Amino acid sequence: MSGVCTGRKGLETMNKLDDLDRKLLDMLQNDFPITMDPFQDLAEALDTDLSDIAERIKRLKENGIIRRIGAIVEANKMGYTSTLCACTMPEESIDKFAAVVNNIPYITHNYVRDHELNLWFTLTTPSPEERGRIIKELQDQFHIIILCMPALKTYKIKVILGMD
Repeated sequence: MSGVCTGRKGLETMNKLDDLDRKLLDMLQNDFPITMDPFQDLAEALDTDLSDIAERIKRLKENGIIRRIGAIVEANKMGYTSTLCACTMPEESIDKFAAVVNNIPYITHNYVRDHELNLWFTLTTPSPEERGRIIKELQDQFHIIILCMPALKTYKIKVILGMD
């Protein structure tokens, strides 16, 4: 998980998770209940109460471990376009970049790589114009060039970030 662009705070927190945090993260990723009251169901499955689940999720979000909880949909079937983006970011700007992109709802994945192009993210927008606007704003804000590699074919690979 060290490649996830959570900023340093999130990465340091990963090592401090207790067993219940890890089980909760596993369930949020892989076994999220599709029910009328999924968080209550999580609490029952983890033998705790709803307030404990809420507090843990809040803390995990504040520490950059959880960015969001939501459905993953087939964006292209909804008319959206997706592109993989890469850029070279100065080390001292990585945390600021993470804070900015983690608040852009169209960015679904972002991570740091040990490469000249050290920051990568996936941008899925309702139109090419919206994609262009977001890219331009990021380039202007961070004084970088972002390489865009639009998806030509979609491959679905299930990634499970095991917490054990």
